[in-house]
Formats: sequence, structure tokens, C-alpha cells
Amino acid sequence: GKILVSDSDNHCVFVYNEDGQFLFQFGSEGNGEGQLKCPQGICTDSSGNIIVADRDNKRVEMFDKTGRFHKHITTDMKGPCAVAMATQGQLVVTENVTVGRDYNVSILKKY
Repeated sequence: GKILVSDSDNHCVFVYNEDGQFLFQFGSEGNGEGQLKCPQGICTDSSGNIIVADRDNKRVEMFDKTGRFHKHITTDMKGPCAVAMATQGQLVVTENVTVGRDYNVSILKKY
């Protein structure tokens, strides 16, 4: 498998192989397709797509396994900060509603 690291300061995602060797990075600062602004949580789905909680753009995005932008999963969140795949394929998103205080958890059955 691959190791994925979101870098919120540099608005990108780094991808390494299982030995820790750098493979590639994707993303750049902005709000266009494929751009990120303070990415935080990251996970992959069963197809190997990379799902990123793009906190300051208030959305969750999907990239393919090579880091190419695929689609916006949702664009109406307050501050998504974590993503995970549930056992039956649902996407679980945690968002920070009030900085440091209140969180919402959303379960997206189809994404």
C-alpha cells in the first residue's frame, strides 16, 4: 500500500511507497478543481481513490490513485477535518463546526 500525508501548511498531499520512498505529490493552494486549502483528513476508498477533507475550502474532494482530480464529493460543509471509509463502503466525514468546540459527523452512503 501507499502512505498518504496531507500537508495543510503547503496545501498538498504527499504520496510515499510502503518503504517510505517519495513517489509524488499533488494539490496546490487555491479553490479550483484539484486545488486545496488546508487539507486535513485523508483516506482511500476500495478503488484506491484518494479522498481529502479540504478544510478551508469547506469541501471533500476525490482524486484518483495518481493524484488527478476526479470530483467534489460535497461542497457544503463548515470545516471538514477527518474522513474515513466505514466497513460497508460509506464515507464518514467529521467537520469542525465551531473552532475547537463542536463537531458534526456525516455518513455519506453514496459519494
